Amino acid sequence: MSTRRPNQGRLLVLGLDGASFNVLDPLGASGRLPHLTAWRSAGSSGALESTVPPMSFPAWSTFMTGLDPGQHGIFDFTEKVPGAYRVRFVNATHRRGESLFARVSGAGLTSLVLGMPATFPPEPIRGLLVSGFDSPVSAGSDSRSASDPGLYRNLTERVGPWMAQDLDQRAREDGWHERAAEGLLARIERKTAFAVEALEQLEARGSRPDVGVVVFSESDTVCHHFWRDHDPRSPRHDPSASLQRRDAIASVFERLDQACGEIRRAFGEDAPCVVMSDHGARGAGRHVVHLGRHLWDCGWLQRARPRSQPLSLDRIARGARDGALALLSPRAAEKIFRRTRSTAARLESIARFGGIDWGRTVAFAEEVNTQPGVWINLRGREAEGCVAPADYERVRQGVIDSLLGWKLPDGQAAIARARPREEVYDGPCVERAPDIVVELATDHGYGLSLVHTPWASEDTASIRRLDDAELGGGRGRGMNGTHRPDGIWIAHGGAECLDAQPGMQLRDAVPRFLEALGIPHELEAIERAAHHPNAASDYTHDEEDLVAKRLRDLGYLE
Repeated sequence: MSTRRPNQGRLLVLGLDGASFNVLDPLGASGRLPHLTAWRSAGSSGALESTVPPMSFPAWSTFMTGLDPGQHGIFDFTEKVPGAYRVRFVNATHRRGESLFARVSGAGLTSLVLGMPATFPPEPIRGLLVSGFDSPVSAGSDSRSASDPGLYRNLTERVGPWMAQDLDQRAREDGWHERAAEGLLARIERKTAFAVEALEQLEARGSRPDVGVVVFSESDTVCHHFWRDHDPRSPRHDPSASLQRRDAIASVFERLDQACGEIRRAFGEDAPCVVMSDHGARGAGRHVVHLGRHLWDCGWLQRARPRSQPLSLDRIARGARDGALALLSPRAAEKIFRRTRSTAARLESIARFGGIDWGRTVAFAEEVNTQPGVWINLRGREAEGCVAPADYERVRQGVIDSLLGWKLPDGQAAIARARPREEVYDGPCVERAPDIVVELATDHGYGLSLVHTPWASEDTASIRRLDDAELGGGRGRGMNGTHRPDGIWIAHGGAECLDAQPGMQLRDAVPRFLEALGIPHELEAIERAAHHPNAASDYTHDEEDLVAKRLRDLGYLE
């Protein structure tokens, strides 16, 4: 039961992962988004600046804590293990700071939180929290993903699970896009029904939620896979695409608009409502970049085998990793992983770092599009570091200069910014970030895609123009829709502290929400929480494998 004081309010937050006004504006003008258009007209709206990088894990972690990545410590789905050439998958226990939901619970209020990324394992709250796509389950969300397993089971008996693995995003056979478009609409229907049922069951228990946060990932997924069909100016545009493919983005956002209206009615239309996103979306360009190859060209990175050697260590690891996943159904994969404990992080580490001659390598990159960056192979920090500490700044600046001098075939810059990590971040977790934080440039307004260097190909260039057959995206090609740093903020319902302001950032959300709810807070106290690390608990081997598979299915891992 809520113990709300008289001056405390209620609040509904609807998260549309990856939504941006370059999509909403034309759809709103055409009348396809009646709820969002009305709320923007009667309320307040503006761009919301994401994190660096503008990716779901760091961005939603900032949304939850009011802290930047250098403070909360989440920069990507994985992090490099200090002093080792390997990575581990991160989860909610690696995050510093107190979450919004913990603060709301501490104030005696009840929350319903559905689909929030970077929340597994779910923290105990007053109400119900169901984790997002980072839940390590094969066929869909189960009670392990929920803060109240009993309530979650009751809900699934009525409306099914919050999330079901009913869309294999690796598949590219004929008709896949048409089936995917239908599947995304069905997912939104199911999640909307789950949210409405959860609100009803909590209220029936005498725990009417004071705070509701519902995150839909379908807005992000549809932009990744259908941007080239949606945007006739895209350099990856397919003029032969079916009407269903061309209309997929519009149809998904139209259905999300309906979902927002349904959930708000169920929550209570008298409560203030914020519709927001963690980052925006735009189309991908025709060029992909190979950061590792560029470092090799500049002499910063050396390979342990000749590049023409067909069976380099990283290639073997990628083959083993992909072969272990490609032919298994989700449930079969879960059973096999639990028996064999294949340790996805070990294979992912070899795939990223295998084949490098560490004794002669000065700088190296993980080559992941979700966190572009370069590490200096520093002596005394890295296992086989060769750069003396006295040379660190000189070497780092040299690498930055070579990155900024990297050009596309038409002479445009390939890199928008390359900065020392301490110029980008502040806080106790800065050392978790690469030494150089890289932001890719755009190619005539379309995003470049960073993909792993295919070292087995002798003639691989550091920048490659995709062939016509590759424009749909996939491994080695990037997705045809990518992220942009500006998300959305739409506030409606009378709470002035929620009004959009110029220059708003994701980290501004928590103090605004707390003020709207009447919960006392101090900005200094929010930031001080970053200096008290949680007791981190890594995924088990089987959980790690399943999370890696889901990230790969979503296109976040190569």
